[in-house]
Amino acid sequence: MKNRKNISFRLILTLFGIFTALMTGTRIYQLFRLTEEDASGFFTRINPSVYALYIGAAVFAIILLGLVIFTNKVPASKPLRGSSKPLAVGALLLAIGIGYDVAVSISQVIVAVNNFVDRSGLVSYLFTNGYIAMAFEALFGLGACIYFLVYFLSYSQGKATFCEYNLLAILPLFWTMARLVRRFLTKISFTVVADLLLELIMLAFMMMFFISFARISSQVCQKYEMRKAMSYGLVAAMFAAVISVSRLIVTVGGKSALLPAGFPLVPADLAFAVFAVIYVYTHSKSGRDASEDDILSDDETVEPEEELDDDFLNDF
Repeated sequence: MKNRKNISFRLILTLFGIFTALMTGTRIYQLFRLTEEDASGFFTRINPSVYALYIGAAVFAIILLGLVIFTNKVPASKPLRGSSKPLAVGALLLAIGIGYDVAVSISQVIVAVNNFVDRSGLVSYLFTNGYIAMAFEALFGLGACIYFLVYFLSYSQGKATFCEYNLLAILPLFWTMARLVRRFLTKISFTVVADLLLELIMLAFMMMFFISFARISSQVCQKYEMRKAMSYGLVAAMFAAVISVSRLIVTVGGKSALLPAGFPLVPADLAFAVFAVIYVYTHSKSGRDASEDDILSDDETVEPEEELDDDFLNDF
C-alpha cells in the first residue's frame, strides 16, 4: 500500500496501554458494582459503563488495526535472529500459562467422564457440553506448550531452533481454535453474554495472530504477514488483558463469586497478552525494512541464516 504514514510503534503501544487501562477499569467497576453475587453474571442495573465498554471495545480495536495498517514502521516478515531476553521470557510465560490450561482441561474432562452415569450417552453428553472440544484443547495445548518451550530455549541460546518445527508452529493456532469451538458450544444466555462476547472476540483475533505467527516463525508463505501479526496481536492482547486482569483483581479481592460460572481466570490469556506485546515491540526494533518482503515469492521458504541487527541487541 502506498502513502503509508510515519506512525511510530511507541505511539501505537502507548495508545494500546491507554485503551487497555480504560477498558479494564470499566470492566472491574462493572464486576464490583453492577454484577450479582450469584455467579450468574447478571447486571443489577444498566448504566452508561455498559454501553461505554462495548463502544470503546469496537472503537479502540479499529484504531489499533488502522494505525498498524497505515504505519510505515512495520518490519520485514522474518523472525528475529540471535538471543532476546524479552522474547524468551514472554515465551516461557506463555508456555506456563498454556500448560496450566492443559492441566485444568484434562482434569475437567476426567471429572465429567467419571460423574456421568449413563455410559450409552457419554459421547453425546461430552460433545454437547463442550468436553470433546476441551479434550482437543488439552491435546493441542500440550503441543503448543512444547513449541513455546522450544521458542524460549531458542531465544535464550541465540539459536533459531524454533524455525525447524513447522508442525509444532501451527499447534498454538489449533489450541485457540479448540477454545473458540468450546465457547461457541457454551449455552447462550443473557447471564454470560458480556463475558462470552469478549472471549469470542479475543479468541478470533488470537487465532488470526497465530496464523501469521506460524507462517513467520516457520518461514513458510510469510510474505506480508508481519503487519497482520502485529495488528491482530495487539487487538487480541488488549481483549486478553481486559478479561484476565479484571478477573484477577476480582479473584484476589475475594469476590470470585462475581465471576460468571464457567468463566474463571485463565492465566494463559494474561500470558498471551504479555507475549504479544513483547513480540510486537521487539520485532518493531529489528531494523529489517518491510521492502525485504518484496523479494519473496508467495510460496517461498527462507532458510534461517541471517543475523540479528546489532542495534537491536544494544537495546537490551
